[in-house]
Amino acid sequence: MDMQKVVDWWTPERLKHASSYAPQTAAAGADGTSSASSSSTAAAVAPAATKAGSTTKSPNSKTTALTGVIPPKTAPKTVNSKNVNLPLTVGKVFFRNGESEYWCSASSVHSKYGNVVATAGHCAYDVRNGKPVQYWIFIPSYASDGATPYGIYVGDTLNLHETYAATGDFDYDYAFVTVHRGYRWEADKDANGTPKKDAKGEPVYKTVDTGRLESQVGGQGFAWNRGYTVAAYAFGYPAGPHPDGTRPYTGRTMESCLNRATKKISTPKWELDGGVLFRGCAFTAGASGGPWVIKYSQSRRIGYLNGVNSITWDLDGDGRYDGVSSPYFNTATYLVYSYAARQKTG
Repeated sequence: MDMQKVVDWWTPERLKHASSYAPQTAAAGADGTSSASSSSTAAAVAPAATKAGSTTKSPNSKTTALTGVIPPKTAPKTVNSKNVNLPLTVGKVFFRNGESEYWCSASSVHSKYGNVVATAGHCAYDVRNGKPVQYWIFIPSYASDGATPYGIYVGDTLNLHETYAATGDFDYDYAFVTVHRGYRWEADKDANGTPKKDAKGEPVYKTVDTGRLESQVGGQGFAWNRGYTVAAYAFGYPAGPHPDGTRPYTGRTMESCLNRATKKISTPKWELDGGVLFRGCAFTAGASGGPWVIKYSQSRRIGYLNGVNSITWDLDGDGRYDGVSSPYFNTATYLVYSYAARQKTG
């Protein structure tokens, strides 16, 4: 699938009708215990999707981190939420799986060529069918009115852990997708400045180049082997219902959670042995793939990526999610990330 086909697919109207994605195991559909989903690679060029051959067990290493890149000073301000200056790097990924369009959350992460997006593995690779999702794009700082001031970025190559691709093991539910130069839609106008419309009376749009992803919004740093007790912000665009059917979120705005104490958690349902639990965060479907950022600077809007929203939990059994977990970012995660970070795209 070429890039232009993806560009043509995601019209402004189609973006507005996509649904939040809920996770699935390799064997069966989701059952309400998680807000993630198991989708696939960088849908733009499925044949080029790459499964990074990182090891399934990571050696013991000391705490390590790679510094990110702050957004340009000319970038417009975003709306504050919960006393947090929201990161421009965070946005939505849109993709097609089967006959439907969905979205998850994600973030730009620093790389050599400024072109890497971090998300959940299930927001890029469909383990049940053993193939990437289609028409994968990333929109940083996605706005409720559908505006894309920082551009739309078409996925090029998917990089994920080989164990996740083979079995759907949520200990490896992360993906790093390289993207092409961005573009944004602008209403096409005639010589008199009047917006053009097609034969059906729908607005006619044209694309305008926005450059490299990192040049627009910056990129979070990357941290691994940090242990199970960390202070972090979690970001995402939750929208799905709680198990009791209530819907506190719309998915139209970015939300955040802050927790100063995480812990280890496991569950056989998702083949999760060493996940990191973030208590007190009521995210629902749609937040999947959103970043966990440690040492986050509200003024610089940058920190270190140290996890992604993967599974949501109803810890007290009251029918409402009250926790979210991430796979543990270890040396194996770093190997997948570093492989993606060295790839150049057009």
